[in-house]
Amino acid sequence: MNDSAAAQRPSFMAALGFWFKLGRISFGGTAAHIAIMHSELVEKKRWISNRRFLHALSHCMILPGPKAQQLAIYIGWKLHGKRGGLVAGTLFLLPSMFVLLALSVVSVRFGNLPFIAAMFAGLKPTVIALVIVALQRFAGGALRGVVESAVAPATFAAMFFFDVSLIVLMLVAVVFGLVLGTLWPDFFAALAKQEPKRTKRATTSAASVATEPPPLLKPALRLTASALLLWLMPLMLFYFFVDDVHFWRDLALFFTKTAFVTVGGSYTVIPYVAQVAVSKLH
Repeated sequence: MNDSAAAQRPSFMAALGFWFKLGRISFGGTAAHIAIMHSELVEKKRWISNRRFLHALSHCMILPGPKAQQLAIYIGWKLHGKRGGLVAGTLFLLPSMFVLLALSVVSVRFGNLPFIAAMFAGLKPTVIALVIVALQRFAGGALRGVVESAVAPATFAAMFFFDVSLIVLMLVAVVFGLVLGTLWPDFFAALAKQEPKRTKRATTSAASVATEPPPLLKPALRLTASALLLWLMPLMLFYFFVDDVHFWRDLALFFTKTAFVTVGGSYTVIPYVAQVAVSKLH
């Protein structure tokens, strides 16, 4: 979808139905999740522009934790405010949790049957196809010039051939962008001219209405208090109702640390958890 096409804001119930559907069909991990959201929300439903989608995705890529869920929360918030973000983030997990539980039971109890093994094997090429489609779609909107087209393969080569850390590459990309903007300020101005005029007018209009920045301290404190409460509540329940509370405390601390240090979603979470849980914690 071109960015010039106007985004069509859906009703809350329509968005609710989509997030519930996404939680049930989102096989294949992060790349498949993002591909489904891009196909449904940008190209078919046109609830969000391609420019805004890629902008949000680029921010989610540098955040710790699951970037596909973070992207869903952002889009839900963008469409319907706080309740939209809460519903999107919750339904992204809950339906898939029950689907995963059901598939796990089937795999354990009937995994040796030929047709069950064939069913799971059939999902693998489908997932690969989803990843390839996602890369093709995102590349068309994100690689808009010579510099971006050169940075992308260089980053891939550094990770694939030289095993360079993703965090290091992100920091290098940030520094490279700052240097490029300083030495060649017209570069980003030329990119901005490529954006549709309708988007520019909307941005200017919105900026002219806002006379002062919104307060940030109180919302940040409320958010921090809510997050700490949600984090500590399971530990308190384990303390009062479980005998081996030390194990659950260590488990909670381990995955808390995992949430902070794994930038890049499941592609960094899985190797990190496997290495520490198997090799170090046994």
